[in-house]
Amino acid sequence: MEKDMFKSKIAAKLAAYFALAILVFAFVMAFSFGHFFRENFIERQQRGLAYRAASVAAIMGDNLERSRMREAREAEEKNAGNAAATTEPKSGSGTANKSGNRAETPVISGQDATVKANPGIGSKAVNPGSLLRSRRLIAYVNIITADDVWVANKNGDIAMRTHIKEGDDMKEAPSYVRGHVEHHKGPQGRGIPPVFEGTTTVNSLPQTYRDMFRKGFKGESAVREEFDKRINEMMVLATAPIYDKNGGVEGVLMLRVPVFGLRHAFYEALEVFGACLVLALVLALVAAWFLSMKFTKPLNVMKDTAERLASGDYSARCYIQQNDEIGELATTLDSMAGRLEEADRETKKTEKIRKEFIANISHELRTPVTVVRGSLEALRDKVVTEPADVERYYDTMYDETLFLQRLINDLLDLSRLQNVDFPIEKEPLNFCEVVQGAVRSARQLAREKNITVTCETDTPIYKMTGDFGRLNQMLMIFLDNAVKFSPENSSVEVKLANRRLTIADHGPGIKSEDLLHVFDRFYKTRGENNKTGSGLGLAIAREIAERHVIALRMQSEYGKGATAVMELPKPEELSAEEKAEMA
Repeated sequence: MEKDMFKSKIAAKLAAYFALAILVFAFVMAFSFGHFFRENFIERQQRGLAYRAASVAAIMGDNLERSRMREAREAEEKNAGNAAATTEPKSGSGTANKSGNRAETPVISGQDATVKANPGIGSKAVNPGSLLRSRRLIAYVNIITADDVWVANKNGDIAMRTHIKEGDDMKEAPSYVRGHVEHHKGPQGRGIPPVFEGTTTVNSLPQTYRDMFRKGFKGESAVREEFDKRINEMMVLATAPIYDKNGGVEGVLMLRVPVFGLRHAFYEALEVFGACLVLALVLALVAAWFLSMKFTKPLNVMKDTAERLASGDYSARCYIQQNDEIGELATTLDSMAGRLEEADRETKKTEKIRKEFIANISHELRTPVTVVRGSLEALRDKVVTEPADVERYYDTMYDETLFLQRLINDLLDLSRLQNVDFPIEKEPLNFCEVVQGAVRSARQLAREKNITVTCETDTPIYKMTGDFGRLNQMLMIFLDNAVKFSPENSSVEVKLANRRLTIADHGPGIKSEDLLHVFDRFYKTRGENNKTGSGLGLAIAREIAERHVIALRMQSEYGKGATAVMELPKPEELSAEEKAEMA
């Protein structure tokens, strides 16, 4: 059985198909997982970075306004101090102080004087460095979020603070960036990653960066991802405009964050996924193999059953009970085996009957032929010369010839009736007339033995379709047997009632062991009343009954006579004339 298990081709194919399906499913899942993992991760990064950029830009705008207010107050205080100094009494070219020293008076002229007098004028074009002046805020953003901070003013000048990896000296920095690397200490003296502080201009940046800054100057926020070849990582960029208190755009803030660990996390997830896939594939292959063997086991049983049937063992059965197509196939195979077994029994029975038929016909032919031959030899050799003996020999030969003729005719009739292709002349008829005609003929046969043949019918018309001659032949076979086996001065009753025709006699009856074979060919009882019987009469009667859908059986109690019972088909509908005739 184990060898058959490992030689099962269909089980191997099923396991391979199952494994292939698992692999295809795994690849689809891996691709889908990778795609959606990446998209979902970057999308979350983009949303978070855009929110931080907007928040930091708002805070920077507030800090910028506070810085301007503070610078304005300091300028006013300084101007007030200068004005007070100019009102003191002059001595020569200068003014003596309490210590007797002379103080020099600063001289403000040109643009510097104008700026000092009106500090709001110099704030129209904000230096990006001044926007980054709130170092605590920027340091907090750098430390907490690890975001790179780029700030551009209206003139397109950009100052940047970019986190770099430890040991990265920015020697491979883009040519459009100028700056230096700084190392800082975090809270409680803890080290934080180095920061690259530099400057550049909007026009020097790549197209992607320029488009985002230009949208910022228009008051629009933007978010997108960009692959940074220098650090070999995906970068998420977010820009937000920096507004003043009047709603004007003073600058643009860009936050950049490298998606550190995206590929690493993705590869780790793939490794876990791959390990689970391999484990699942191994388990699936094992399960698929055993499931395939379970699936193919009934197929192997059916194969063995088919081989036994092919070798002639028609008793083989599958005995598979499954509620699926395999179960239906097994049931069909068992049904076919049953029919083959039945056909084999019928074949053997037919062969047995054929052999018995040949033996019987040989026996039936041998006796009359022997008698005729012996009589002819005696007459030819002048063994019998007395006229009376010669006449008796001629009578014997004549009787045997008549028997041979009847036997041959019965064989021909039986052969024709057993051939389904042999037609019989069916036409509408009144079965009562067939019965009455057969009874009249039987009365002629019964006259010699003074036997009374009676006939009773419950209807004058029993309409059916049949062959009048064959039906009459069937009835005459039963009536002839009834008269033959009835004692003298007895009676034979024929009765038609309730679609049943019975022919009863008062003869010796039939033994129970003979009753089962009365309709077999060449089966006949041996006795003085049946010397001329061929043993084919009842077989012919059965064939005629079957061709007319008449159920036929024989009833008998030994010593009390026998009754032939014929269950007739349902009578056909009568015409109006026939109904009038019955009335």
